Amino acid sequence: MQLAQLNIYQTFAQTGLQTRQPTMSIRQHHADLRIQQEHVNLVEISTTGQRLFIDQTEAFADANLKSPLRHSLEFYSSTKQKTMQYIAKMAREGEQLKRIDRNVDAISSIAKQNYGPSHPRVNIAYMPSSMSKVAIDYKPSEVHYHVRKSEPTIQVTRREPDIDIPRWEANVYLQQKNAIAFEATGAAIDRNL
Repeated sequence: MQLAQLNIYQTFAQTGLQTRQPTMSIRQHHADLRIQQEHVNLVEISTTGQRLFIDQTEAFADANLKSPLRHSLEFYSSTKQKTMQYIAKMAREGEQLKRIDRNVDAISSIAKQNYGPSHPRVNIAYMPSSMSKVAIDYKPSEVHYHVRKSEPTIQVTRREPDIDIPRWEANVYLQQKNAIAFEATGAAIDRNL
């Protein structure tokens, strides 16, 4: 007797997957930046005037243009000096007159010294005689400056980026249904079962 065979045919279910992945976008806005800095009255500059002092007192004195006080002081000192010179001259002449007894003609010698022919002096002179008689003092001007420090005021307003992330989608569907089939082969089978 031949046994019956039962063949089973089975098809598995298959699912399909469809995905949609749109790209994300990021947009960054520029930040708001404000800078303030003071630019007025930062530098203060001051100068002092130049000074030029010219003292021509000695140059005028060289031209005999002197103050009355200076005239009197110079006259006093020259008179004192001339008095001393005169006293010394009288003393010398007195010494010469003492030697009369030695056959020396002292009187004629003294007369020649005092009243001899005088030669006029001719001189070319410049007034003032030199530039060293004029005292010049120069004081240059001075520049003073003060610079104030001015820090800038920086104000930054941040702006958040715009980020757009669309939803990703996945669509799962049944691509193939499952199935099962039986087939009996061989001996007679009671199909009523």
